[in-house]
Amino acid sequence: MVIIRLDHNKGFSLIEVITALMVISLVLVMLLSGLIFVNSIDQKAETNQKVSYNERYLNLYFQKQVLESERIIVKSDRIYLQDLENPDLYYNYYQFRNGFLRRYKVYKGSLNSIGSGGNSQFTDNVQAFSLSLGPNNEIVLEYTLSVDGENFYRKTTIRHGKTVEII
Repeated sequence: MVIIRLDHNKGFSLIEVITALMVISLVLVMLLSGLIFVNSIDQKAETNQKVSYNERYLNLYFQKQVLESERIIVKSDRIYLQDLENPDLYYNYYQFRNGFLRRYKVYKGSLNSIGSGGNSQFTDNVQAFSLSLGPNNEIVLEYTLSVDGENFYRKTTIRHGKTVEII
């Protein structure tokens, strides 16, 4: 005699299915939050890299120009630094106006504009800029960089030991 047993317990119970779905959803939520966290860290690192690059460029450029100038001239609260390309002919001054930082080239002896081609846009991402003389004749460079919608204020003091001529 052959006995046939019918097994009605094939498949998963409702509790097992709900438990499996909860475990899978927890794993997916953890993965998604990890990816969002990594992405936000990556964006902050990229912003910091851009700020660092712009800050380094501005600081090194002005430090080089100040240290290579034979003398620094101050006239009408404007600081004139010797031109790096043609130091025997020209001086430069910098002015922030209408959202642009511009470099103006003037003749060395008279401090008059050289005319056509005498100014150029120096850099972008700058929201505010000031180049001034400190109490001990050091150059004080202040600026605000705008990167990815955030503003970063920086202030640098350049000590130089050069002759400062106030006109």
